[in-house]
Amino acid sequence: MIPELIKQWDENKYKLEDYFRNTPQSKYKDYENIVRKIFELCITKAACDGDEVFNLEKMTVINDGSYSGCEIYIIPIDGFSPNLSEYVVTNTYYGSCSGCDTLLGISKYDSGIPNEKQVKKYMTVALHLVQKLKWLFEEEEEEDY
Repeated sequence: MIPELIKQWDENKYKLEDYFRNTPQSKYKDYENIVRKIFELCITKAACDGDEVFNLEKMTVINDGSYSGCEIYIIPIDGFSPNLSEYVVTNTYYGSCSGCDTLLGISKYDSGIPNEKQVKKYMTVALHLVQKLKWLFEEEEEEDY
């Protein structure tokens, strides 16, 4: 977990909850849409005290699965040429049916406005994606020898 991003999540998660509460489930039927909304509504800066933002247009999604598998999301800080320490990564597993995929289990194949129980479950999915956020590469501290 990244403390600066968790702080933003805590301060802004109500925006995502309102989005889920008032938006048809068809708009966030896959995990990528939820990741994007997390960064559009909740985690809007790369650090709490800076102006740098994440570039969702350059987000990379790796999905080598078929009916089931994992998805990896790599999101850079907006800039000319980000270095390795300016990318965050999160991931999730998915399945092919409501019994083995969390989102399908929550929606029950319905595309309309979710009920309150569903909203809470979508928020739990989003929280888990936030909790898994890590910098792709963290520079090691130099030691005096």
